[in-house]
Amino acid sequence: MAVRDSVMTLPQVPTIHAHQKFATAFIFLGFDAFNCPRGAPQVMGAAAVKRAMQDPSNQPSNYPPVALDNCEIVHGLLERCLASDELAVPLLPEVAIRVVRAGPEDSANAEQLADIINADPALTMYVLRIARSAAKRPASPIGTLPHAVAWLGFDEVANIAFTLALQGKMLDVKGQQHKARRLWRHSLASALWSRQLAHMLARETGMCYLCGLLHNIGKVVTLAAVHDLAQRAGKKLASEEYDRLIETFHRHIGARVVTAWALPPPVLAVTAQWEAYASAGAARFESNVVHVAHALADFTLLESTPLARDLLVTDPAYRDLGLTPADGEPLFDSAAAINAELDRYLAP
Repeated sequence: MAVRDSVMTLPQVPTIHAHQKFATAFIFLGFDAFNCPRGAPQVMGAAAVKRAMQDPSNQPSNYPPVALDNCEIVHGLLERCLASDELAVPLLPEVAIRVVRAGPEDSANAEQLADIINADPALTMYVLRIARSAAKRPASPIGTLPHAVAWLGFDEVANIAFTLALQGKMLDVKGQQHKARRLWRHSLASALWSRQLAHMLARETGMCYLCGLLHNIGKVVTLAAVHDLAQRAGKKLASEEYDRLIETFHRHIGARVVTAWALPPPVLAVTAQWEAYASAGAARFESNVVHVAHALADFTLLESTPLARDLLVTDPAYRDLGLTPADGEPLFDSAAAINAELDRYLAP
């Protein structure tokens, strides 16, 4: 008997593809009547979700029932909000907007920058605290914002102000503060390493810092959106499920955020292309810098081993900046100062 003759023929079961699976979930959850109000990613409350899932009329007729786990349900909710353009992008703080638009460095803009920061007493206090603890500070204490600008430079003070103005909003993810803090510390470390690399290469540091700070802005925003949707739907997610959803959606959401914030073109390009910096066009240098800075942030925050260091200095992105293995010595020597500055912004 041929082998094929001995094989039992089984009844054919319809294949459910990923998009059909999520469509089924939406039917279970009653999403035919679901309508997010613009500007806030609302989903049904716990009672409405429970009723919809128990109502037989909501079950699809074309496919057999599919048991979705909580992660898949929240994935579907977020997909729908994105597809219908109903995800709320957090507003950039007004002081951060004004700092970004303060213009190129000159005496008039330096005075304008000091006025912008002075309008917010709490921000003024924090900016001066960071300025006073800077590695290259004067012998006499920095007492005023004009003194800070004169000593540290326009770009440095503008970056301090922008970072501190944005930081509070990025950390305000109730119920997921620890994860938000970890993500933001990595962004801060990437910004500081981007500035260090630009300085080593005698290039403009301010824009590289800003690109490094915001290159993964989508991760914190995605965390907030995922947590909000999960809470509203009454679905509990494990830490690794949050991480999986963040990895899936953060690039798309990050592009929406920096576009909505009307940030300078290099920031938009870096957010989209830092992982594939060779395709970043006019922002190739900044994207290349951020690519290496991201790896340096990994090194200092996650894996400070000799092997990780050796792999980093032999990486094509490192060489594409024109750096040699010998340049690694002064670069890694700056790690202690960068970690100390990182801790001044945000303690571990």
